[in-house]
Amino acid sequence: MISQFTQPLNTSVLLNAYKSTQKRLFLFDYDGTLTPIVSNPADAQPTVNLLHSLDALCKDPCNTVWIISGRDQMFLDTHLGKIPRLGLSAEHGSFMKKAGYNDWIDMLADADMSWKEVALNIFEKYTRLNPGTVIEQKKSSITWHYRNAVNTDEA
Repeated sequence: MISQFTQPLNTSVLLNAYKSTQKRLFLFDYDGTLTPIVSNPADAQPTVNLLHSLDALCKDPCNTVWIISGRDQMFLDTHLGKIPRLGLSAEHGSFMKKAGYNDWIDMLADADMSWKEVALNIFEKYTRLNPGTVIEQKKSSITWHYRNAVNTDEA
């Protein structure tokens, strides 16, 4: 159902605007935008069609294309890192890899990450209490995934 406030995209207006500009910036989220949300995040692999489309966008010298994702550096490098001229942002901006560069920039190099141990202890407690939930640790964050939680009230 389309919201009464969200109008359908007029593709002819979009195409005309695309063709008439000399500089274009594309910022794409990975999960839920380029790939569907799935029960197991490891299953959200890029399709051949997606890789082809990103490659085509990146080949246009007027385009600057970035993937901004909660995924880690290894996942983005493995699945998208071979596309020339594609910028990558891992862990929601904590790590950046500019198009054409081999090295990642650690945006949190000087950040105090001592909070992670306290947060991890809390997450571990709730994971033990809620079957089906899992903890995902990254360099800059900890996420508690509850989408597959078992409703123990119904069991």
